[in-house]
Amino acid sequence: MRQKLGQHFLASERVLERIAKAACPDGTELVVEIGPGKGALTEHLLTRASSVVALEMDRDLAAHLREKWPDHPGLRIVEGNALNFNWTQWGLGVLAGNLPYYISTAIISKYLANPGLLRHAVFLIQKEVAERITATPGTKDFGYLSVECQHLAVAEYLFTVPPGAFRPPPKVDSAVVRLTPREEPLHDESARAETKAFLTFASACFRQKRKTLRNNLTSLYPNAQTETLPALAKRAEQLSTPELLELFRALA
Repeated sequence: MRQKLGQHFLASERVLERIAKAACPDGTELVVEIGPGKGALTEHLLTRASSVVALEMDRDLAAHLREKWPDHPGLRIVEGNALNFNWTQWGLGVLAGNLPYYISTAIISKYLANPGLLRHAVFLIQKEVAERITATPGTKDFGYLSVECQHLAVAEYLFTVPPGAFRPPPKVDSAVVRLTPREEPLHDESARAETKAFLTFASACFRQKRKTLRNNLTSLYPNAQTETLPALAKRAEQLSTPELLELFRALA
């Protein structure tokens, strides 16, 4: 069932417990879980949280969860696509989930843009995406996704999950990341406006990674001079996120 949505079921009890512990190291009132599937991670989360809201888009799997926990007072099963929900509506807590590969970056961007009272997110995602999220400047994986995640959150690569932990095994490695939103980029209206403009700028910086920043930004800043802003002579991947923000503010 879930494979048609790009998802494989995590079966390793050891990995499931590690994910639950990373999401709720000291317990929590609430966990919002994206894509509970057959409830393997849900079971571990229920031992650590007072309440779990499980967002499941597959009708058959949602029915399976209701049959598995017909009367659990701490579990609420909600059907639908997580991208269509305001998942901050349930209050103070954390976010967790085994994200389908095809939608993982969209969900991560949605969360970081409006984390609400969900103080961090722990996601199981494709290892390649995890490496891009946590990449350092000067490496091949450093790009727009790295800047977006590292500007808006503290991004941690926690551990790798091999294909054998899933049923059926995927063809690629997976990894678990934790994202803890920073307060500064979204603390008021002016900061949110600057962040939106900065991310548009960052996207343009990485439009063609082999080109210099000056070439990539010509259409946005036609009069910018490399002589006065030496960073424009570099490629975007050579600058850290704070350095890109500094350049954005200098050009703005």
